[in-house]
Amino acid sequence: MKTFAALAASLLFVCAPCARAAAPAIDYPSVAAALDALHADPATQFESQDGWVIAAASEHGNPVLWSFTPEGHPAHPAVVKRTALERKGTGYVELDTLCQGPEAECVRLLEQFKQINQQIAQSNLAKRILLDVGIAQNDHDRVRVKRLLAEEGKAAEIRMDDLLKVVIVPSWDALRGVMLWTAMYEFDGRDFRLSAQPTLAAPGAGTARIDVSALSGDTFRFSITPLLAAADAGL
Repeated sequence: MKTFAALAASLLFVCAPCARAAAPAIDYPSVAAALDALHADPATQFESQDGWVIAAASEHGNPVLWSFTPEGHPAHPAVVKRTALERKGTGYVELDTLCQGPEAECVRLLEQFKQINQQIAQSNLAKRILLDVGIAQNDHDRVRVKRLLAEEGKAAEIRMDDLLKVVIVPSWDALRGVMLWTAMYEFDGRDFRLSAQPTLAAPGAGTARIDVSALSGDTFRFSITPLLAAADAGL
């Protein structure tokens, strides 16, 4: 669980400046009910690691990560919800838990996740990643950005003529390679607003192809290829 959980915590923490509105706490009668609700949402993406069920979702434009304990865990059944939020320009992660296990184990579980967030926030091991990005509108190529330099855990932004902007946040994992959190925002004449659920893709050494239907009715396809990742400044 540690590898994926640490990666996801990093992704949430640095996506916080992208957040728009506060998300509610866990509002389900049980852990099973929360998991059933996420499975019923087609936009939710699931990952399994060492028995843990990890669900990546979005609430009110905020990235949300749910971590469900495996059977045999001392706090089981339990879930930890991590929501990336922003207050006065500062990003942070809000932790909520729904735990039906022993009280002492529930407290210990929450403390473990707090420590993960603190370790990620204090880490200075960010990598820089080159991205090759193509954007097609209604099957017609519109934009090509070669060798877009993005720092791990920080948002890279592409804009199209006050029409839309694409926010890409890359993360790196030694086992899985590059992972990409991607969101599209449309311009409504005054500001950009989130037009679809953010996506989490793991292209590794390949290409992530993401299709998004805009509020205007247009369709956009994003092709994102990670070219290189390096921990040093020389890249």
